Amino acid sequence: MELPASPENRVLASAVNSRIKADARLLNARAALYRLIGIGAVCALSGVGIGAAFFGYSYTADPTFPTAKVANTVALALEKVTFKTEGTVKLDPESKLDLSSRSEVPTPTAAQLGAGATPDSKAPVLTNFTVFKNVPLGGGQVVTGWNFTSSDQKVPSHQYCYFSEQLDGTSKVTVDLGENGRAVPQPKTRPNLDPKVAYSNCVWFKAGAI
Repeated sequence: MELPASPENRVLASAVNSRIKADARLLNARAALYRLIGIGAVCALSGVGIGAAFFGYSYTADPTFPTAKVANTVALALEKVTFKTEGTVKLDPESKLDLSSRSEVPTPTAAQLGAGATPDSKAPVLTNFTVFKNVPLGGGQVVTGWNFTSSDQKVPSHQYCYFSEQLDGTSKVTVDLGENGRAVPQPKTRPNLDPKVAYSNCVWFKAGAI
C-alpha cells in the first residue's frame, strides 16, 4: 500500500518513527535496568557468602571457642535445668569402725546379758559382768578382772589380779598378785615366778582407758 507523499502523511510518518524509537529506547532502558538489578543481586549474594565464610572461619580460628564458648553455652543451659536426684546411702559391709578413741567401758550386748533368762523359781535376777585383761608371762599369764554390777556402771566396783598357769589338761595353779590396784602379801610363790614382775603386768582400771 502506497500513500501519497503529502505534508500530512510526512508529519504522520515522522511521528510514528519517533514513537517507535521512543518505545525502543524504553525497552532498552528496561533491559539495562534488569541487567543492573541482576548484577547487583549477584554482587550482594556474593558479599553475603564471603561474609558468612569469614564469620565461620573466625569461629574455627578462635582459640577460645572450644573452651569458653562451650562452657558459656553449657552454663546457660544449666541455668534453665532443674536436677532431681534420689538414692540410698549404704555402708560398705567390709568397713570397720575405729573405737580406739572412745573412753567408754565395754558394755555387753542384750544377747550376752541374757536379759530374758530367769530361774525356775522365778526369783529376781541380778546381772553383773567381769572384764578380763590377760598378759602372757612365762608359761602362764597374768589375769586382771574388772567386776561391774550392771551394764550402766562406768567404773568397776572391784578389781583383782592373779597369775595363772596350766599344769596339765585338768588342773592349773593360780597365785594372787593384787586387789583394787594394790599388791597383796606373798607368803609363798611358785618357782621361777618373780611376784614383782608378775604384779607389774596387772592391768588396773583407769577412767577413760579401756
